[in-house]
Amino acid sequence: MAGKVCLALDAIYDILITDADGQHLELESFKDLEAARQRFPGLAAQYPGTKLTLWNRNTRSILAESDGY
Repeated sequence: MAGKVCLALDAIYDILITDADGQHLELESFKDLEAARQRFPGLAAQYPGTKLTLWNRNTRSILAESDGY
């Protein structure tokens, strides 16, 4: 999988991708929830059949998940 990785050390929201072993890998990070919510559907379309998760680093709450394995 090739893709742009945006990592922000002070970000609160992460979009994670689940690999074949079930491990969560950080795909992109955001400081703003609205920006993360807007980006999420595009990434889900880019990786069909793969589980993506939008979560809050501070509370560890899952805010959205895509369908996938």
